Amino acid sequence: MKMLLSLTCLLLLACPEGRAGSADPAALAALAAKAALAAKASKIAKAPNAAGATAYAPAHKSYFTGSENDHNPFWPIGWNKSEALSDTTTTVPHAEDFSVTTILLNDPPMAVINGKDMAEGEVASLSVGGQPVVVQLMAVQDGRVILRWQNQNFIVPIHRLEELTSAQPARQ
Repeated sequence: MKMLLSLTCLLLLACPEGRAGSADPAALAALAAKAALAAKASKIAKAPNAAGATAYAPAHKSYFTGSENDHNPFWPIGWNKSEALSDTTTTVPHAEDFSVTTILLNDPPMAVINGKDMAEGEVASLSVGGQPVVVQLMAVQDGRVILRWQNQNFIVPIHRLEELTSAQPARQ
């Protein structure tokens, strides 16, 4: 109703008949009819929400359905999902599986483990029992190293070809 009155007032002010102050009832009725048609044309289908205000209600909601084999849109073009490895057996390493042959206490400390040079903090794949095992060299100490595999620490001493005992004479 407010909209109809405000449109009528606007039309009266905008039209020359309304400004001239003509008291012609036919002209005023025609202006009122124009205002009513404009009010009907400007109505938009609105649905009231919980707060009492009106909000736009879409006629068709969009949705997306995709299968699990579809290409992930965030991957580069040409990349495909790789199949999971069927071999679920994992090798559990022990401290005896690693052979430390050289220790360097320089900066950074380094060690040679199973024939591979590693610096302290480095993560590497070492072969244990013919299968690769990913370990991290946590610390290099005098005569031993500390390796980490899946939150387990292994203390591996340096491998010496001969054991030094106090009974052996020192070389001069």
